[in-house]
Amino acid sequence: MRQRIAFLLVSAAVIGGMLLWLPLAHRTEARALARSEAYAQAVNQDYQTPEKIYRFLCADFRARMSEADFCAAWEKERTYPYITPLYLFWPEVTAYSGDTAQVTFLQAARIEGMTYPVELVYENGDYYVRDWASFLDGSYLEKFEDIPYSLDWYYDT
Repeated sequence: MRQRIAFLLVSAAVIGGMLLWLPLAHRTEARALARSEAYAQAVNQDYQTPEKIYRFLCADFRARMSEADFCAAWEKERTYPYITPLYLFWPEVTAYSGDTAQVTFLQAARIEGMTYPVELVYENGDYYVRDWASFLDGSYLEKFEDIPYSLDWYYDT
């Protein structure tokens, strides 16, 4: 009987320790980097399905903007005649504190060395991206007021 009680206590301690340790296992710089790489993959490859990008955004952003509103803003943003569309690569964690991480991506652009910084926030057991603040306040629409050039010549329209 004592052996069973000892076994149950040890088992409960091991399971309890695992349950406490598992969330902490994701709170690493390597995990922050992996999440930033997955975010870049979503922006670069899944830009036609912004719902996938929305899933990477932090809870604060998602509380302030619905998925449908984000998708509409994303679609509008994508209509701006950028010469080089947003493409992120080679993320580097430039600051890390456990709960937050600053990640700087290189950005495909006509100007060499352009970067794209984002902040990652640890919540709900993983890192989520704090980005697209201009969607929340609508300031991204200002650039549509005066477009100084057209790319119609570039596309077969």
